[in-house]
Amino acid sequence: MGHHNHHFSGDAFAQRGAWSPPTSAANFCEEDYAITIYIAEFINALSSLAYSYLALRLPGPRRKHDSLSSALFLVGVASTAYHATLRQGPQFSDDIAMLLLGASLLQTLYSHGQTRAVASLVATVVTLGTGCMAIFYVRSGDILLHLLTFSAMVTLIGLRSLYLIYFCTRPAHQRATLARHFWKAAAFLVTAFAAWNVDLEWCHELRAIRHRLGLPWAWALELHGWWHILTALGAAEYVVLVRAMCSGS
Repeated sequence: MGHHNHHFSGDAFAQRGAWSPPTSAANFCEEDYAITIYIAEFINALSSLAYSYLALRLPGPRRKHDSLSSALFLVGVASTAYHATLRQGPQFSDDIAMLLLGASLLQTLYSHGQTRAVASLVATVVTLGTGCMAIFYVRSGDILLHLLTFSAMVTLIGLRSLYLIYFCTRPAHQRATLARHFWKAAAFLVTAFAAWNVDLEWCHELRAIRHRLGLPWAWALELHGWWHILTALGAAEYVVLVRAMCSGS
């Protein structure tokens, strides 16, 4: 079964929370309202703040690429609202914030080194494409459409980054620094993806172990929370990389 079909609903307190009943298309392995009636997924909501925290802590030049840190900050706010409520509206906000971050990275990377006319064309294509996909997604509610769109964005971002690092003329020491940022970000993201998969595929086993451990140790096995922290670290590292590569654009 595809990951987008996993839906861990029907928890003991799912209908007793301040935001009940859950209406989001996705419901993760963390038990709903297990900690407090005011937050549906406590660890998932708390760990989502990592995006906003790291966005505020990002080093480097900000003026030209401030859209990157703004988009990352917005991901944190939207993800926190989504996991705190498990409502469809905040879920759409979270998913669209992810698309905005992807669009910001795409526009910055593919505009770098281009003429003003080409850069304007890139901005137009990225903006229209992202806007259309966001509208289609919200109208259809099909989470698979969002996953495919975001996966395509990540692929294009990765390919362009590798091209700019390894095939553009630049000093060897600069290339080494950029490559280090890229592979560090990739390591965070791959590890996050592994944690996300385990959380989805072995949820029932993880829940059993958590119940045996009890709090607070059980929180260490809330792997979707680790997905948030690791992807936040990866995204922040990527923003540093893109700023370093495109600071002269």
